[in-house]
Order: sequence, then structure tokens, then C-alpha cells
Amino acid sequence: EYSSECKFATNRIVRIIKSEGSDYRLSSEAVFLINKATEKFIELFSEDAYDCAVQERKSFIAYRHLSTAVSQEKRFDFLSDFVPEKVTAEKALAERNPADTSPA
Repeated sequence: EYSSECKFATNRIVRIIKSEGSDYRLSSEAVFLINKATEKFIELFSEDAYDCAVQERKSFIAYRHLSTAVSQEKRFDFLSDFVPEKVTAEKALAERNPADTSPA
């Protein structure tokens, strides 16, 4: 009944939730709210990433814009492990603690 008001297919939302191995029983209202929350999250995340792109005078969103939004916006802290800023191998090795490289 609510699916016509959502941008994502309701059955896809249910499938994603159930893919976590959970035995949740979801009312249609709960699925609708999760769907709407997902839409809002993607809208906000995309807008912040687009703002980063505009600052670089780009007309498209690239990975670096998403990772910049994650690193600059506290509300996206929970994504920091999933959308980290890219680091070159040289920089990563230079930043490593020297104790990590000592032989055992």
C-alpha cells in the first residue's frame, strides 16, 4: 500500500534486512519508514558529496567527494570504516609506527 510512495522497491528493502540473517518480522509501516529514511540518508549524503565536488569545480561526484563528506561531517562518522579517504602506499608506510616494522 505504501510502495508507490517510495523510491526503492519495498521487497528489496525487506530482502536487504533479512539478508543479515535476522528473523525480524516487519510491518508494512516499518518497511515504509526504513525506506523513507534510506531515501533521506542518500539525499543528504549525495548533497554533501556534491558540495565537495562543487568546491573543486566538478560537475560530478567522485569517490573522493564521498570520502571527504564522511571525514568532514560528524553525522557520517559511522561510515568512516566503509568510505575512508584514499591514501597512497608511500604515505601509509610513512605514517606507520616504526615499532610496527621492527622484526620479531
